[in-house]
Amino acid sequence: MDLHLGSYLSWYVPQKPSRLVIHLDRPIALMELVERLKLPPAEIAIAAVNGKLVSLRDALVSDGDRVELHPPNGGG
Repeated sequence: MDLHLGSYLSWYVPQKPSRLVIHLDRPIALMELVERLKLPPAEIAIAAVNGKLVSLRDALVSDGDRVELHPPNGGG
């Protein structure tokens, strides 16, 4: 699975990579992956799997998926 951490979400992972390759033996809940990586769910505003928006709490991810997680963005 190819995981992209948008903006500052990479700060929560050691070495602060914006992209991670994660091998999964079986499909897992996206929320389980977030918990394994110790990412704060409250900081994830947008989740996409293979280019489609998904619910962080309901989505499943598999080894060949491309997953993107993004925090809320603001402007002024």
